[in-house]
Amino acid sequence: TTTLSTRGIGDYLCNRTFIFISNTVVSLDDAEGCVIVAPSFILRNRLLTITLLAIPALAAQCGKVWLTVSSLWRPIAASDKVVDAELEVNWDLDCPSSTGYPDTIKVFTADPAHNKTVKPKLILTSLQYPRGYYRTNITVGRPPLPGGWDTKDGATLPGPHCLKHHAALYKDGVILTSSCLQIWPTWMYDLRRQLGRLPIGSLMIPGTHNSGCYKHGDLTRRDAFQRYLLTQDRDVWTQLVHGVRYLDIRVGYYPSIPNGTAVEEGNHISRFWINHDVIRITPLSAIIKDVRNFLNVARGEVVIMDFHRFPVGFEDRPSRHRRLAMILLREFEGLILKPDRGVEGLGPTLNDIWTGGKRLIICYGDKHTVNEYDWLWPTMSQAWGNQQTVEGLFKYLDKVIMGPKKSRNSQNPLWAVMAELTPYPLDIIFNLSGGLRQMADSVNRNLTYKFQEEWWKETNIVATDFFLGNNLIDVSIQANIKKSNIAQWRL
Repeated sequence: TTTLSTRGIGDYLCNRTFIFISNTVVSLDDAEGCVIVAPSFILRNRLLTITLLAIPALAAQCGKVWLTVSSLWRPIAASDKVVDAELEVNWDLDCPSSTGYPDTIKVFTADPAHNKTVKPKLILTSLQYPRGYYRTNITVGRPPLPGGWDTKDGATLPGPHCLKHHAALYKDGVILTSSCLQIWPTWMYDLRRQLGRLPIGSLMIPGTHNSGCYKHGDLTRRDAFQRYLLTQDRDVWTQLVHGVRYLDIRVGYYPSIPNGTAVEEGNHISRFWINHDVIRITPLSAIIKDVRNFLNVARGEVVIMDFHRFPVGFEDRPSRHRRLAMILLREFEGLILKPDRGVEGLGPTLNDIWTGGKRLIICYGDKHTVNEYDWLWPTMSQAWGNQQTVEGLFKYLDKVIMGPKKSRNSQNPLWAVMAELTPYPLDIIFNLSGGLRQMADSVNRNLTYKFQEEWWKETNIVATDFFLGNNLIDVSIQANIKKSNIAQWRL
């Protein structure tokens, strides 16, 4: 028997024990509190080299720290430019009574657990900020995505990858735990040993609301008029690379392109746009390209595209629905998973999906079109509360997540909670609520706590505005590991 240590995220280290018989690994079981991601083995000259990446299945350490990105922006004096995407530090000091609480939080531009000489960019004390939150003036910007995920050319590395910003908790100068602002583009398949037997309808899946409503290029003061139109600050490729797996899409149809020039007849994709209500924001072609490229590169990931509403150009025009369906079939040929309610009405398991090789689920919000094409999934139930206050939203979410599940579509095993505030029309006219960025800021960090502590148990899909302002991708991954442990215990 040989005991090995494995490399973890931040300062996590999980010890692993293996049994070797004739250079063959007989057992490879998770140690208590750890999950091993995508082990690889190389045997050369009777020497077995094992490479492992260990992550904590549950946050067993004292306290937790995580980084988010603010949805807010602030003007720069005497300039049309603005400062946005500022780093936020979050921590939870839920420690056993016998353990001393962390006293210091530090922010770095490298991993302090592996770079002892790196100097902190920011030092906070837990007594100074007892709420466990601090918004910094450190700008994240839009950095290159690590692991080769910035190029979309297929030369990528699986697993989680840290961006440059790290945070750590300390007690008496000793590091207790750390984390980084990270991407995890391949989390579903990396965790296949844990998640493979779970039905898609039982997973907690992170998503975005109005996924295609993002700014193209840098933000300026002149973008203020869009304060009630933009709901995201990263394009769909970047959303998927970070770990988002559900895309909420509203499509408008326009007989001519924006400059008024007529487009040729047929299924021309230029006529279709991503809308925020009646306003066009992003060409549908850009979203389709990002999803197709991602599925081709991240070959084990499952993506859900929810074509939920068609606010412009579709009313009493079934031929336009058919044109859109034909575009989707052409662009995603060989990737589309047909509807499958599964054994218990929760959809197919991830293992079933991987066996079949089709990893794109397309839900469509028009029942007549769904009836025409056997590869379209029925309308997905969205729990949308139309709430204008944080208190009202959280009361609504608690009711729909933890209460009876009567309103869900029995024909579609998937359902989503829309965890964002909705402005009144007067809010938009008089800017009473400060815009969607301000509204998301008031909600996002509180969502992390609620889903982390309670709502994860009953949640399937959760969609948010400005998704980097919460930690729901990580919460979802950890929730799915816990759901897997519960499912295995019940077997």
